[in-house]
Amino acid sequence: MAYPTSPRPTPGDPSRIPHLTPRERQVLILIGKAASNREIGQQLGITERTVKAHLANLMTKIEVATRIEAAIFAYAHHHDISPPDGSLPVDRS
Repeated sequence: MAYPTSPRPTPGDPSRIPHLTPRERQVLILIGKAASNREIGQQLGITERTVKAHLANLMTKIEVATRIEAAIFAYAHHHDISPPDGSLPVDRS
């Protein structure tokens, strides 16, 4: 017997995206690109400890439990995370 398949829902709550700070959005976008905490810190000019704090805060806000879920969320909702004009600044320190 074949069971109908349906796409699995992505983790997290997209309605929470407006509650993210600009910096949390930057971190989330980079998580979605598989960047490590060290790479995120270097790209944004912040310490790894600060990256971890932003990651913990944004994961709570979007209601995901793991970094992998955050990355899937970022991939699935990247158009909603970034401003429509793509102007989300990323520091290049």
